[in-house]
Amino acid sequence: KSILEPLSSLSIMVESGESVQNDPMKGKGGDSSGPAMQDAGSGEDAVTKTEDKSSESKEEVSLNRPPTGKWTQLEDYKRFSDSILWTFMMNFYDQKGVDSWSQGIVPFFITSNAYIGRTYAKLLQGLLFDLSLAKTKMASQMKLQKDEKLYIVELGAGAGKFSFFMLKALDELKNVLDFPLENIVYVLTDFTESNLNFWKDHHALKPFVESGRLDFAIFDASNDDKIVLRHSGKVLSRDQPTGNPICVIANYIFDTLCHDIFHVDGGVLKEGVVSVGSSQEGEPDLRDPEIIEHIQNKYKYHNCDIDYYKGVESDVDAHHFSQMLRWYQEFFSDNDPAELGASVLVPVGSIRALRNISDASESGMIVLAGDKANCHPEAFRGLVDPHFAIHGSFSVMANFHAVGIYCTSRGGFAMHNQSEEASLQVSCFFIPGSKENGQNSSDAFKYNELEKLDEERASQFPMLQQSFNDNVNSFGPSDFFAIQRCLKEEARPSLANVVALLKLSNWDPDIYFKFRDLVLVQVSSASCKLRSDLIKGMPHIWANYFELDKEKDVAFEIGRFYYGVLKYSEALKYYGISTNTLGEHHVTYHNMGLCQYSLGNLDSALTYFRKALALKKTYEKASNWIEKVTRELSDESKKQN
Repeated sequence: KSILEPLSSLSIMVESGESVQNDPMKGKGGDSSGPAMQDAGSGEDAVTKTEDKSSESKEEVSLNRPPTGKWTQLEDYKRFSDSILWTFMMNFYDQKGVDSWSQGIVPFFITSNAYIGRTYAKLLQGLLFDLSLAKTKMASQMKLQKDEKLYIVELGAGAGKFSFFMLKALDELKNVLDFPLENIVYVLTDFTESNLNFWKDHHALKPFVESGRLDFAIFDASNDDKIVLRHSGKVLSRDQPTGNPICVIANYIFDTLCHDIFHVDGGVLKEGVVSVGSSQEGEPDLRDPEIIEHIQNKYKYHNCDIDYYKGVESDVDAHHFSQMLRWYQEFFSDNDPAELGASVLVPVGSIRALRNISDASESGMIVLAGDKANCHPEAFRGLVDPHFAIHGSFSVMANFHAVGIYCTSRGGFAMHNQSEEASLQVSCFFIPGSKENGQNSSDAFKYNELEKLDEERASQFPMLQQSFNDNVNSFGPSDFFAIQRCLKEEARPSLANVVALLKLSNWDPDIYFKFRDLVLVQVSSASCKLRSDLIKGMPHIWANYFELDKEKDVAFEIGRFYYGVLKYSEALKYYGISTNTLGEHHVTYHNMGLCQYSLGNLDSALTYFRKALALKKTYEKASNWIEKVTRELSDESKKQN
């Protein structure tokens, strides 16, 4: 853990190493809005011990490179969805486990913050309101049963951080949910046991598990046809369907499930096949996660027809796939005057997952999905090979538009984010239930009828529709992400703007961590009201903390804040939490010594400074303070004698 230079009376060193004027710890300033802050009792500044490790979206490396130079074939040409590429991805997440996120290998902040957790909770609230009223034909058919469990199933839950935020958001909405909170069971799923073990041992999730509102399951989204809950033993499957609708959460998962490739070229539908290769002379271990960095693919395209999936998928879903392929063939044949053609990824794995889960409910399913995705067919124009992005593992651009066609073909609908430039596309998909376990379907529809069907059906859920418009279209998770990134990139944003962002984020700990040094720089000269807002917000930040990256010590940073505003007892509380949760650190003990000194507890201060020196023998700050406090204690003793 790195230690920055001590805060001086002129400047502090922030994480970038740049000098920023004003000292938040000793500040005697203030303004006309409130009284000046008093001098800090110790006369010295609390020291920082950690640097930020970003979990935001990172610059991605394209895997869309043609083979050049050395090329070793790893697999001959075959259907894209059957390619070994998807095995490579599964191996990566199986071997890396939670480290994929805790070590910042895979970006995840955009789908794992308090803001998006609250957004999804509000969308579910809208659906429950519509189902409770049951004023429309589709809503009344879903048969909401408030004395039975309603399951929220998260696919590919990874570290479980999003689920934590959504569970907390549902707690906040308890009195306006139109459904008993105790009967809502959130189910975290993933295909690897290591992730499940992480959830089981995580202290932030334990209260939800103990209350029966959180359960876990091993579930391979594309291949498994039942979900067996680890704690309750409940089975969700076609043979044992639940009476209530199922809510599915699918963040950053559809872009990692298997796809097929199709071109529409001059009105002709063509399938794409892939030969997977490596830029290395050989790949001795195909389970090595690093193999993804070496992949170079070759593609071929052959004529096919819209019944491509007949005999491959179930008869029911083969029909829906045919509807989908017919739609793209007609759309790009009738609306392509320049004859550019189109390249379409069909999300086979995602659709298999939706089929498997929808079969487990007699009353239908709602899917809330956030991903790098295309929602509009114009994005598919041009004949190109599929684009891959490497970020430790790899992903493709999810085709939410195709998922929507599938849901509409099954008698449901899709609502898409209207912003095409969103960093995160959020869509809501709906599939109605039936006694035949969701095997209902719509009559064939043409490409120019899809949007109308979606609008007509979505209008039967007015509160859900309004909630989606308010919480996604008007201002949604992608907009929130853009604003926080823009503010972070400013040379020196104002404290008022940072506090506004913290409130907007529902006091997200990662947001505070990003702006922690700026807060300390400016809080001494802030108005009394603004300072008060921050003081009141700190407990909320801690309540939202989900331990994942051990180098991101939020409790320590909250302690620094309280020290900076001269609330030494509160600072000691959070320094103590830091020590108890993430372990001893010489800087933490040093700062605890400063707090005790400022409170006039010289003996306790000396104890903490000695602890700091014991952990790091060369820690000069602790040595100096030990000398100073020892001298003052001696002087006091002489006076008493």
